[in-house]
Amino acid sequence: MADAIEFIQAEHRNLDRVLKVLDETLDHLSADGPKPNLDLLFSIVYYVRVFPEKLHHPKEEQFLFPALRRIRPELSSVLDELERQHVAGAQHLERLDAVLKSFDREYPKGLDALLDAGRRFVRTQREHMGVEERDVLPAAKVFLSADDWAAMRRAFAKNMDPLFGDHLETGFRALYERITR
Repeated sequence: MADAIEFIQAEHRNLDRVLKVLDETLDHLSADGPKPNLDLLFSIVYYVRVFPEKLHHPKEEQFLFPALRRIRPELSSVLDELERQHVAGAQHLERLDAVLKSFDREYPKGLDALLDAGRRFVRTQREHMGVEERDVLPAAKVFLSADDWAAMRRAFAKNMDPLFGDHLETGFRALYERITR
């Protein structure tokens, strides 16, 4: 059990580190002066798209949530809400990507939309992870079986994090360096 929970919590911590960089980067954006370098923001959007959205959330929905639903049906409304939040989070990410691209093309126009979309994304992701950490993972620790944990351990161990894994993917070096500073 412990290592499966540790995988999930490590992925949450890593996403939170990325969200912190997003927040800090948004704080320093301005529509005054020369156009800012937006590569870091594009890297953040790409990272969230390829790791939490494509690997982390689907595995929660495939392994963790169904196991809890089976054993603790009273958690169904929380799990339903978390699944809705996965969909909404993907939509917030697409909105962030769209306004970032628009700001990049039309600088200095669009800063307010970018700040709003970025801050909304950060807030909703942190709220989502908070519910999982507060309501879902403690219940999972108590109620899931060894077989449930073994399946989750195998699934989450396969997640190859392109930013925090053993092999830093090209394109994430600047983001990784910013996070580790």
